[in-house]
Amino acid sequence: MRKCAVIPLVVICALLPAAAWSQLPPACCTQWGSEGTGRGQFDWPEGVALDADGYTYVADTYNHRIQLFRSDGGYILQWGSEGTGPGQFYEPCAITLDTDGNVYVADLGNHRIQKFTNIGGYITKWGGWGTGPGQFYGPLGVAVDASSNVYVSDPDNDRIQKFTSSGGYITEWGSYGTGPGQFGCPHGVAVDASGNVYVVDEGNDRIQVFTSSGGYITEWGSSTTLAVSR
Repeated sequence: MRKCAVIPLVVICALLPAAAWSQLPPACCTQWGSEGTGRGQFDWPEGVALDADGYTYVADTYNHRIQLFRSDGGYILQWGSEGTGPGQFYEPCAITLDTDGNVYVADLGNHRIQKFTNIGGYITKWGGWGTGPGQFYGPLGVAVDASSNVYVSDPDNDRIQKFTSSGGYITEWGSYGTGPGQFGCPHGVAVDASGNVYVVDEGNDRIQVFTSSGGYITEWGSSTTLAVSR
């Protein structure tokens, strides 16, 4: 199910606010990683997230694991292996943290979300393949708001789903199409400080913005045709 596409490298400078670049020396950026299966190596890393202390969590997609590093790239630990059991993965693609430091992973090939402590202790999981509420078809994006509500992009179902921090289904929005609030394979999702939800609507070459309950706010970007056909 190789929908993810990035190079085996983590570049932390890309996460800095643009306004901060001018205040930092030319050698401010750091990077680490190479192709492989060893500690600190990657095979197509897709997701990256930082905690409040600057520790870096990386979804090492085709190695089916999560790796944790210091902000300078120093290896700390890893968890996960290929499989379907609790704490195992099949192509983890996106990762985020809540305000308590819990880690949420979009487990793409297993069509589920898994939740862990900040050092990889398994807490819970939810989902499964399907089109019903709380089911997924290859989740590719996950984000958490200040109240620990979890938003998941469900691309092949062309929708966003919202859950409690323990996986309780709250609501969903979206359908296949080009209109406001419709999607053509939604991928990345993020939440701002006001609780607004931003979605990368990949097939429509645009960003859409919604309220926390899915109310359409605005969009930008355009495409002459819907890029993803059904």
